[in-house]
Amino acid sequence: MAKKKPLLKAEAKKESVYPDIITRWLGLAGIFIAVSLFLFTQDSAQIKITLFYIAAIVALCVWAGSLIKERVNIFTARNFALLFPFLLYFGYVFISFFFHPYMTARTPALLRFAACGFLFLTAAFNFNFKRAEDFFGYVLIAAWCVSVYGAVQILNIYLLPGIDVLKWTEFFGNRIFSTIANPNFLADFCLFCFFIALGRFLYEPKKRLAVLMGLLAANIMFTLSKGAWLAFAAGVFLFGAIYFNFFSEKYKSHRLKYNLLISAVLLAAVLAAGIFTAKRMQSVNFRLSTWRSALEMTEEKPVFGMGKGSFQFIYTAYKRPEIFYMEGIHNGETQHAENYPLEQSTELGLVGLGLFLLVLLWQIDGSWRKLKELANSPKTRREGLILLSCFGAAGVIYIHNMVDVSIYFVSTAYFLALFGGILFALNFGPLEAKRVLSEDTASGGGKFFKLCYIVLSLLVLFILYLLFCDFYEVSAPALQGKFRYFVIYWICFIAGSFYTAWLFLKTAFESKRVGVLAIYAAALGLIYVSFFPFRADFYTAAGAGLAARKDISAPMYYNKAIKLNPFAVGLNQFSGIVFQNLGGREKKNLAYAGDPEDGLYNDYERALRAYKRSLSLIPNDTMIHYNLGALYHDMAKYEVQKGNKEKAEHYYKLSEESLKRSLLLDPTYDNAYYQLANIALEHNDYRRAANWVSLYIEGPEEVSNPLYIAKHRNDAVAQNHLRGIRAAGGI
Repeated sequence: MAKKKPLLKAEAKKESVYPDIITRWLGLAGIFIAVSLFLFTQDSAQIKITLFYIAAIVALCVWAGSLIKERVNIFTARNFALLFPFLLYFGYVFISFFFHPYMTARTPALLRFAACGFLFLTAAFNFNFKRAEDFFGYVLIAAWCVSVYGAVQILNIYLLPGIDVLKWTEFFGNRIFSTIANPNFLADFCLFCFFIALGRFLYEPKKRLAVLMGLLAANIMFTLSKGAWLAFAAGVFLFGAIYFNFFSEKYKSHRLKYNLLISAVLLAAVLAAGIFTAKRMQSVNFRLSTWRSALEMTEEKPVFGMGKGSFQFIYTAYKRPEIFYMEGIHNGETQHAENYPLEQSTELGLVGLGLFLLVLLWQIDGSWRKLKELANSPKTRREGLILLSCFGAAGVIYIHNMVDVSIYFVSTAYFLALFGGILFALNFGPLEAKRVLSEDTASGGGKFFKLCYIVLSLLVLFILYLLFCDFYEVSAPALQGKFRYFVIYWICFIAGSFYTAWLFLKTAFESKRVGVLAIYAAALGLIYVSFFPFRADFYTAAGAGLAARKDISAPMYYNKAIKLNPFAVGLNQFSGIVFQNLGGREKKNLAYAGDPEDGLYNDYERALRAYKRSLSLIPNDTMIHYNLGALYHDMAKYEVQKGNKEKAEHYYKLSEESLKRSLLLDPTYDNAYYQLANIALEHNDYRRAANWVSLYIEGPEEVSNPLYIAKHRNDAVAQNHLRGIRAAGGI
C-alpha cells in the first residue's frame, strides 16, 4: 500500500480544540487573580502571585501537550522572523541574568519575567480575533467584580460608613483599592479594563457596558492616583484619535470637533492632576529623587546594566536621604524606579532598553498597519475595534507606568503579558503550525499509554491531597471563628483545584501520547512548588505574631518559611531579630532553629548567623547593618559582664563598623547615632558621644529641605540626650 503523504498544514485537519481550552483557562485564571485575596498572611496578595504562576504553568503545559499530540512544528523561518525582536529581548534578559551579582535575591524577578514570556508566547500562537473577544469577556467579568467592590469602598468612606463588611477600607486612608490590594494597582487594573469595555461598547452598545465604564472611571477617580488620571486621559486621547479619524464614517464630517474634545479631556486631566499635585508635592518629589538616583545607577553601568531584578537591592546604595523622610521608614521600601523604561536601563543597560523599545515599536508598527487595514472595510470593523481595545489596554499600562510601578504587580503583569501576545497574534497571525506526521501515524494510546495515564491520575490525586493538607494547615488557624471567610476560601480552593485536575486528566487522556503525560507530570510538580511561597508567607505571619509576644517558638516558623521560600531574602533578617530579642545565653542545639548538627549555639550566635546570611544576599540593606551593629553591641556588653575585656573590645569595634555602614546608607536614622553614642559612653568618652548625637541633630549634609532639617533640630529626645551627656561628662 502506498504511503500516505504527510499533512503539511494544520488547516488540512479540523481545527484544534486546544486554543479554546487555553483561552477559557487563561480567562478563568485572570478572574481568580483579580478578585482573590487571602487576608491572613504577611502579604495579603501572595495568593495572587501563586495563582499567576499556576496559570502560566498550566497554559504552557496544555499548549506544549497539544503540539506533541497533534505533531505540530512551530519552529519555522516565518515564525522566527516575526518573533525575532521578542526572542532577542527575552534571550538577552535570561543570558545577562547570570553575569551579575545577587542572583538568589534576583531570582523571583527572573521567574516572573519567564512566566510573562511564556504567557506571551502561548497567547501569540493560540489566539485569533474570536478567542481574543472571548478572553476579553472574562476580563470584563473580573472588571465587574473589582469595580463593584471598589464602589462599596467609596460608599463606605464617603457616604455609608460600615457598609464594607471586610472592615479594612481605611487601610490607605481615603483611597480605595478594592481586591487589588493597592490604590495605584487598582487604578492600573481599571484603566486597561476601561478600554476593553469601551472597545466592546463601540460594536455592541449595551447599557451594562456603559454602567461598567462608569464604575471603572469612578474607581480610577477615587484611587486618588494622579498618574492614573493622566494615563486615563492620555489613553482616551490615543483611543479617540484613532477611532474618530479612522474607524467611523459617522463622525467624518465632525472630526475636528471630536479631536478638540478629546484634547480638552487630556488638558483637563493635566490641570486636575497639577492642582491636586500642588496640594501634595511629596509624591512628585519622591519620584524626582528616585529618578535621579536611577539615572546615576544607569551611569554606573550604562551598557549592560546591573542585572534583571537588581534595582531594589542596589538602589539603596544610591538612595537620597530625602526619601527616608518621605517614606517615614528606614528600611529598603523602594523596590522600583517609578518609571518602567528608566528601570529597564538600570537593570538591563542601554542594550536591554534598546531591545525593549524595539519590541514596543514592532508591536506599534504592526498594530498601526493592521488597524488601517481593518478600518478600511465595514466588514472588518468589529475585528478592528477588538484590536484597538487591546492596543489601548496595553498602551495605557505602559503610559501609567511611566510614573508608577503597577506593571510589576501580578494583576497587571498577567494581563499585560497576555495583551502583548494577543496583540501580536492579531497583528501578525496566524503563525505557522505545520504537521510533521500524517494523521494515521500521529495516533496512539496503547497499553503502555494507559498504564502511564493511571500513574498520572494517581499523581494528580496525590498532589491534590498535598495541596489540601497544606491549605488546611494555613487556613485552619487563620479562619477559626470566621465562618463566612472559611466558606468562601474553601469553595474557591476546591473549585479551582478540581477544575485544574479535571482539565489535566481530560486533555492528557485525549492526547494519547506518553510524552504529553511526562510534561503534565512535571507541571504538577511545578504547581506544587509554586504553592510554597504562599505557605511561607503564612509561616512568616505566624512567626511575626509569636515574636511580638516573645514566644520562643517564633524562630521555628521563620525557619520553615526560609526553607519553603529561600528567595525571600528578608526572612533571614526577621529571624535574626527574633533571636537577638530572645537573647538566650545558654548554648544548645536547636534543629528547628536551623542549627548545624555538630555544634552548640546561643541566641546571639544564631542571630549573627542569620544577619550574615542576609548580608551575603543583599549587602546594601541599611537595616541589616544596623541590626548587626546592635547585635555586636549586645555581645560586647555581655562579654563585659563576663569580664572578658579583650573580646568585648573586638565586638565594640565590629559594632561601630556596622553602624557606620548603616549610616552611609541611611544618614537619617536616629537609633544608629544613639547606638554609637552609647558605645562611646560605655568607654567614658563623653565628648565623642556628644558628637554623635550632635551629628544627628545637625542633620545630613546632603539634605537642604528646611522641613526635614527641622525634624532633627527640634527632636526633643535628641536634645535631652545631648544635654544629659554633656552634664554627665562636664562638657
